[in-house]
Amino acid sequence: MADDETVKYDLYLPGEERFGAISSKFYGIVRAVPTLRRFYSFVENTVLSRNFENLLDIGSGPGITLLDIAKRHQGSFMGIDPSPHMVRIASRKTAKLGMADRVRFSVGSSRNIPGNEKFDLIYTSLSFHHWKDREQSIDPIVERLKPSGRFMIFEVTDDGSFNRRFVMSHLMSRRDFEILGSKTGREMEFIEDSGFICCILS
Repeated sequence: MADDETVKYDLYLPGEERFGAISSKFYGIVRAVPTLRRFYSFVENTVLSRNFENLLDIGSGPGITLLDIAKRHQGSFMGIDPSPHMVRIASRKTAKLGMADRVRFSVGSSRNIPGNEKFDLIYTSLSFHHWKDREQSIDPIVERLKPSGRFMIFEVTDDGSFNRRFVMSHLMSRRDFEILGSKTGREMEFIEDSGFICCILS
C-alpha cells in the first residue's frame, strides 16, 4: 500500500497503544530481549505445527514474525496493523526478501479486516491485551475463518519471575481467557509453555 494511502486511516480506539513513525522504526529491537525471543519462537513453532494454506496475522507490526513463518512454510500470508508506519516497514521488508507474491501487509485491525478472504488460521501475538473491544472482536474474526479454521491468541502470562512485575499490564492469564470464553460462549483450547499461552478458538 502506498504511503499516501495509509496515512488517511485511524483505526485505533481511545486508549489503545499507538505506534508512530519513530516507535515503529525501533519496535523490532524488543525482540533482542531473551524472553521475547523465546516467546516469538513459541508463536512461530505453534503456528507451524498446524496445517494451513493461508494465514492472517492481526497486529503484525513490522512483519518480522509473519515473514519468519512464511520463510518456513509455503502458502499465502496477510498481515494487518492499524499503524500505517508499521505497514510500510513490513511491506518494504517483504519486497527486499522477494516474497511480495505471497505475503502482503495492509492497514487494518481486529475491527476492520480488509477484503473478504477467509483463512485457515488467524493469529495475533502480544497484541490482544491492548484491545479495548475484545469480546466484540471475537465473532467478526471467527467469521473470517474457513469452516475448519482456528483463531490463535498468543500472550505472555505471569510466571512469578521478577521481570514480570514491571509489565503486569501487558500480561494475560488463562483465567482471563476463560472469563472471555464464558462471556462470548466460545469453547477454548490452550497451549501453555514456560510463561507463554496460546488460546485457540474456532
